[in-house]
Amino acid sequence: MRIGIDVRKEWDGGIGRYIRNLMEGLLKSEEVTELHAWAKPDSGILRRGERKLISDAENAGLYRIYEQISLRKKVHQASVDLFHSPHYIVPFSLRIPLIVTVHDIIHLVFPKNFLHQWFARMQIGYAVRSARVIITPSAFSKNELARYFPGAEGKTIPILHGLEPAFSPNPIEGEAEIKQKLNLPERYLFYVGNHKSHKNLGSLLEICREIFREDKEVVLCVTGEKEDEGGSLYKTAVRLGVEQRLRFLGTLENDALRVFYRNALCFIFPSLYEGFGFPPLEAMACGTPVVAFRVASLPEGVGEGGILVPKGDMKGFYEAIQTRRKEDGMR
Repeated sequence: MRIGIDVRKEWDGGIGRYIRNLMEGLLKSEEVTELHAWAKPDSGILRRGERKLISDAENAGLYRIYEQISLRKKVHQASVDLFHSPHYIVPFSLRIPLIVTVHDIIHLVFPKNFLHQWFARMQIGYAVRSARVIITPSAFSKNELARYFPGAEGKTIPILHGLEPAFSPNPIEGEAEIKQKLNLPERYLFYVGNHKSHKNLGSLLEICREIFREDKEVVLCVTGEKEDEGGSLYKTAVRLGVEQRLRFLGTLENDALRVFYRNALCFIFPSLYEGFGFPPLEAMACGTPVVAFRVASLPEGVGEGGILVPKGDMKGFYEAIQTRRKEDGMR
């Protein structure tokens, strides 16, 4: 089987992690004879030398009309048997079977503006109509998709994501050096993800402010930069007077991420909407306690492995973190 796949979002959060691991799985599959991958011009995929991998640069920008036209031409020229889009942006009028993965419909539920919402509705609707099969990473996303697009009913398959072996509770080689290089705090709470509004990080800072008052040593470490989303998180921290206890980590590679997971007092995930949610599972795989809200897809992934607090129960979220913090102090 010759498969085509659009991998231009290979470094885009959870979607990127999904794409990278899917690529590795397809390359190992004996049923795949050729894997045609369209990547950004600076992608490392273009320099890989696997026998069955045929990669090509796609210069068209994401979320532009031209990308559908350009990709369509290249897919047909490659003569693949099917095309997989790991995001809801799909080429127009493909003459071969299309499989599309819709991770969530966050752009409809939490849109930036009306135009943003309209574009997402149009693109997802077209993907649903065009696809032979739709993959979602959870039953929650499957039901959400069918709620907005009834045509998805009957051809959507929920497949929970797997985790990379890189995440485990065991120390990694050179962990002491990584700790020193990253200046790992002694006692910290940890969050992984972007800073968008549905991640609910403003409420998290309000909870942490109370914890900081009781514990003068603990800090909050978050991935991403101070300037992300217009600096909204940092501005909130300044308003609450906790900016000195907030540490931005930027982007972490797997080894560094595993070290931060393993040594955290607690992994806290206050998100209000997730199609799947890799970070809580990665934290649990590293042996770290997780506190999250019982919302969206999180009960499917986290299950009984973490503490799930009813949505909006800020007191319960605070108490769950405090319980873990005090347990650590008694060790």
